[in-house]
Amino acid sequence: MYVDIEKVLLLPDQPMRAAIEAIDTSGLKIAIIIDGERRLLGIVTDGDIRRTLLQGHGLETPIREFMQAKPRTAHWGSDKQVLLSRLRHEQILHMPIVDDEGRVRDLAYLPMLEQQTSHVNEVVIMAGGLGTRLRPLTEKVPKPLISVGGRPLIDTIVDRLVAQGLSNITLCVNYLGHMLEEHLGDGSRYGARFTFVRENKRMGTAGALSLLDNRPKTSFFVMNGDILTSVDLMAMRSFHHENNSVATMAVNNFSYEVPFGVVDVRDRRITGLSEKPQCNFLVNAGIYLFEPEVLDHVPSDEFFDMNSFFDRLIDLDKPIVAFPVREHWLDIGRPDDLERANNTFSAVDGGKGSPDTGSST
Repeated sequence: MYVDIEKVLLLPDQPMRAAIEAIDTSGLKIAIIIDGERRLLGIVTDGDIRRTLLQGHGLETPIREFMQAKPRTAHWGSDKQVLLSRLRHEQILHMPIVDDEGRVRDLAYLPMLEQQTSHVNEVVIMAGGLGTRLRPLTEKVPKPLISVGGRPLIDTIVDRLVAQGLSNITLCVNYLGHMLEEHLGDGSRYGARFTFVRENKRMGTAGALSLLDNRPKTSFFVMNGDILTSVDLMAMRSFHHENNSVATMAVNNFSYEVPFGVVDVRDRRITGLSEKPQCNFLVNAGIYLFEPEVLDHVPSDEFFDMNSFFDRLIDLDKPIVAFPVREHWLDIGRPDDLERANNTFSAVDGGKGSPDTGSST
């Protein structure tokens, strides 16, 4: 249950004054209109009331005459992260939650969902790469601004972070970084706070961490700016702490079929044959969780990639662990990756579709 909706449930024949009272006393900025079976008929917002009053109607006007009859809705049982993502995508405050019969069961209310899911962990997005393998698409725009699923990739990345309560975001930019800054702004329209770190030279996937103005005070995420994924970062955080790790790397399973029969040989003798065997590897998924102390081992203002960083931590015998990704994950590094990303976008976006009307903020 997200909110107590009983005080905002009204019938369509009740007067406007009842809607005003429900909106003002509940603090939810909405009245939900139902029939006798609790099926959703519409919604009323403060804006609907003001527009109706401007048209010359009085406080006794029946609600059915000015309610929004086809509001956007969510299905009962929808994931909280999906609800928050949809509210942000569609730039609305409210979304009634209904069951299979259309009966109102709850209300997704943006400010309340934000309050429930806010976390202090900072996220650093590495967004300064050249995107060489995606040329000519990246000749005029940085890779995070390439369209995936009809919107810039970085928008989807940020929405997924905010949907998980991660709103304090630093972006390390270099190549065409000014375009990212102009597009993203201060983060307010995403419900986030953005800080930009400007690289004046290539720093690698870990070197830019030495440029952070303020060292994080608690565990912080680092991720590449070209990943389309629905990974549960809160599960990764729990895994990180349960294992007393100072550095956790998300890893994804990669399978490769050898296109030939493989011959096992020992001392010139054939000991076995395998026809097109499947080889499985755990690969770096480009998402990390660190404790602030590891920044002591990042060299200052010089190129340093993430593999070298982890090698250094291994040499120092630091406790580092691998977090297996079981959710959708795709690194968008090549044209065929981009094609797959567009084909599988709904796996990250939620695949809920966009109903036709609704209340706006």
